[in-house]
Amino acid sequence: MSVGILLRQARESVGMSIEELSELTFVRRTVLRDLENDNFQSSGGLAYARGHIRNIAKVLHANADLLVEEFNAMHQDFDRPMIDLLSENSVTPTERTGTRVSFGLMAKAAAVIVALLIAIPTAASFVHSSKKSVKAATTSSVATQSLAAASTASTLGTTSGTTAVATKTSPVAVVVTANAGSTWLAVSDSSGAAVFSGMLTNGASRSFDDSQLINVTIGNAGAVDLNVNGKDAGTPGATGEVLHLQFGPGASSQG
Repeated sequence: MSVGILLRQARESVGMSIEELSELTFVRRTVLRDLENDNFQSSGGLAYARGHIRNIAKVLHANADLLVEEFNAMHQDFDRPMIDLLSENSVTPTERTGTRVSFGLMAKAAAVIVALLIAIPTAASFVHSSKKSVKAATTSSVATQSLAAASTASTLGTTSGTTAVATKTSPVAVVVTANAGSTWLAVSDSSGAAVFSGMLTNGASRSFDDSQLINVTIGNAGAVDLNVNGKDAGTPGATGEVLHLQFGPGASSQG
């Protein structure tokens, strides 16, 4: 059951209106209505929405820890560093991420530099002596072949002197389609980075892919159908059921 439904049930169980709750919590009525509809945009960010939920739970004498736990499950940000949460809510500037350099590219660049260091002395010796030039050309050819073999071995990888061809992990593709109602949906990739977090309305569909792992949290499992790598996986659960799923070669479990 979603956080919005739990909040509305808690308010209605004590016979309190939106207007009365707004006066007691000092939270605007529009924000309260959005929270009860699982829309957290008007709260000003996830951290502020979480604060509103605790404030509302205190006034309604509801279980704040349970509500926040469900909220965290929806957004999968409960274990994120505080600096990320502050950045998300415009409290601190986002740190720029440096460009990653490919090890394969570095290996190729090193091979080119070594080849140049070998080729330059070889060319100089060719000018002074034709005999030395022939020998240097032969040496350069052998060195170039050795460098090419070393570059190939570096690319494929070697274990105990035996070349092992690296295999590319097959990617995983997941399509989530809301066919029987709306649901909140949270998706993260193999690095743990959030790919999507929000409502998936009835009739809408979202596609996700990764080379290793896709984490999917569904708030209303009975409302959606799944398609994994082009194959129909059907409806994963019952109406109102919250599921945490993993797909891909790196999945530890599914369901």
